Amino acid sequence: MVDSGGLWTPPEDELGEALQTAQVLIEEGRADEAGPYQQRVIELARERAGDRPDHYEAKHLMAATQYELAGSLNASGRHEEALAALHEAQLGYTELSDADVLDCTSFLADVRARRAMTQAHRGYGATAVLEMDGAVIAYGQLVGGPDGLLHQPDFARVLAMNALVLRRYGDPDLAVASADAATQLFLQLADQINASSQSLSYARYLCSAAAVSADIHAAEGRLDLALEADEIGLSTADTLADSESATDLRTLVSALTRKGKHLAIAGRVLEGENCVRTAFATDPTTAALVTEELERGVPPSLTTALETAEIKLGPYEQYHRLLALSQPAPGMTLATVSGRTDPESAAVRATELAELVRPLLAHDAETALTLGLEAHYLFAISSERESQRMRYETSTYAPVWAKVLLDISGAYHASGQTEMALDLAGWSAEVATALIPFTMTDLEMKILAGDCLRHHGDLLAAKGDFTASQHAHEAAAQL
Repeated sequence: MVDSGGLWTPPEDELGEALQTAQVLIEEGRADEAGPYQQRVIELARERAGDRPDHYEAKHLMAATQYELAGSLNASGRHEEALAALHEAQLGYTELSDADVLDCTSFLADVRARRAMTQAHRGYGATAVLEMDGAVIAYGQLVGGPDGLLHQPDFARVLAMNALVLRRYGDPDLAVASADAATQLFLQLADQINASSQSLSYARYLCSAAAVSADIHAAEGRLDLALEADEIGLSTADTLADSESATDLRTLVSALTRKGKHLAIAGRVLEGENCVRTAFATDPTTAALVTEELERGVPPSLTTALETAEIKLGPYEQYHRLLALSQPAPGMTLATVSGRTDPESAAVRATELAELVRPLLAHDAETALTLGLEAHYLFAISSERESQRMRYETSTYAPVWAKVLLDISGAYHASGQTEMALDLAGWSAEVATALIPFTMTDLEMKILAGDCLRHHGDLLAAKGDFTASQHAHEAAAQL
């Protein structure tokens, strides 16, 4: 919901009516219908701002509505447009922050979280994990600040979003830790949330967190915890379904299907069959999608991948150092990749993970991809936090990062996961720019940078983006 942050008051005219209508639709779970009203709000706010650079109330309204518009566009499957709207929101909030008229820390964290979900929707999972990591860290700092109590509900929301992204594109151990933390926080804040105008929205995030918890606990054999999470999700979804929203009905059917499958695994077959039968009778499409997702299982955790690598490749010297990444670094909680270790050590551990990827690809592609993604995440976090190693030892670490990106992007492409391959190829092209200063004197660096740029260009062409592909190939040729 659009939050004024105390900077402006919703007007009582056409702009205010459009804003209110959009917010009501969002609360009712009909975000896909809110877009036209949000577009109108942006148009009217832009007209009011006119040529006044100091009309911060209108600028804030535009930024807040661009953020909400991105959610509506995502609900309509228009993810590229959603990213453009989020870019506008970020620019608006940054301008307000630079003008020192509003503390935009939470707003910028929300933009990052929604951008993560948008990237996940379009299959760019590697970028999604890292965007969400930043959002969780930002909210964690806000919760630890002087106004921490005010930010707790949104911290729970972002943890739930983080769990959804990690369940698909990251370590399930991190995903379930994030989901459990979100669920517990939502339950602790129940009175505060129920009194909030955004209570329905928070309830939907509670359902998603409970679903991730249930799925991963069940996959790991912790059926008591899975069924406990199922019960939380189902009771919340049942309450939500009173809204008569199609979205909330699908949430209820998902919760019923999930609980039924988990009851069957726990040996309570008749109870499970009743849940699943009711789900399929209500919405067979949604029930089938959830069933398919559960049958797919969860990806390997980092711990499992390291153990598998030892079986496939034989004992390796860095095993115990890498296994320590499964425990949180001092002062951190393990719900994000950045919680594994400090930025300086991240580059070293990433290099050690990368050494395992290429040998493993021929034996166990799934394990190799798990380790390769974790290496990429650690490299990216070390780079974003501007570690000394990534800044001053670029020629040591950037080539390792580029090579592992090429390897796993190629493997994803070979397996038909084009979006993930293109996402990683885009990262490899960015890392290639860090190699350019060394290409004048180092032939190996020149070849590697060119390989990254050409690979990205090839995948862009395969997607049909021939203009961008041409630019990538031209950049490679200039080397």
